[in-house]
Amino acid sequence: MLHTVKRILDIKPYKLTLEFNTGEVKLVDLEDRLKAKSTTTSSKFKELLDKNYFQTVKLQPEWETIFWDNGIDFCPDVLYSLGK
Repeated sequence: MLHTVKRILDIKPYKLTLEFNTGEVKLVDLEDRLKAKSTTTSSKFKELLDKNYFQTVKLQPEWETIFWDNGIDFCPDVLYSLGK
């Protein structure tokens, strides 16, 4: 099954509570993934380690996932698999 994000319910530093198309609500912790992808100075993921910038996450209804204005987005299936 392909998963899609329907709503962002809560935003905390590096953690998102998301509602998926299955009706499930999962807490997705992105901290380790962001740190792993932020090892170079030119990495756009490094911007997401700024807690204030992380809070600017948005839902892209056409893509049915989350994104930030710097161009970073996540595959909804990855978000689903990371969620608890």
